[in-house]
Amino acid sequence: MDDITLHIATLDDADAVRALFERSYSRLLVDDYAPEILKRAMPFLSHANPDLLASGTYYLAKNITGDVIGAGGWTTMRPGSVDKDVQTGLAHVRHFAVDPDHARKGIGAMLFNRCLVDARKRENVRRFECYSTLSARRFYETCGFRVIGNFDAPFAPDFTFPSLHMLRDQIAD
Repeated sequence: MDDITLHIATLDDADAVRALFERSYSRLLVDDYAPEILKRAMPFLSHANPDLLASGTYYLAKNITGDVIGAGGWTTMRPGSVDKDVQTGLAHVRHFAVDPDHARKGIGAMLFNRCLVDARKRENVRRFECYSTLSARRFYETCGFRVIGNFDAPFAPDFTFPSLHMLRDQIAD
């Protein structure tokens, strides 16, 4: 993994992040979602959120040639919140993806470890929460999360995306 480096994302990375999301989700979610659900969800899943890219807490994993092969981050504000929903000591994992050609090689763990360190240092975060795709359950469980319930992500007034609500309790000092 010496040839993988982590970088803080910027708005200039939007196209590369969107392309990563398209590559990742179109291939890695096919075993857990029906084709018609995945087709309807892709415009939402592949959207590179400008606020997240500009947050300073969203990271990119790049290979030696500078290609974005992983992305993920955290915020203290709950995803989708319009009223700045923030709870002291809690952070939310945000929009993780790894290029399918590089999956299961530790890139997601590298990104999540960066989130752990930075969130603890910057905001004294003790717990992490996430809304996970069904396909990412095993990854998040490996990172210490547990499922606390099913969650239908509201992508549109007439469309929700089956997901999991997960929590990682106490982060050790």
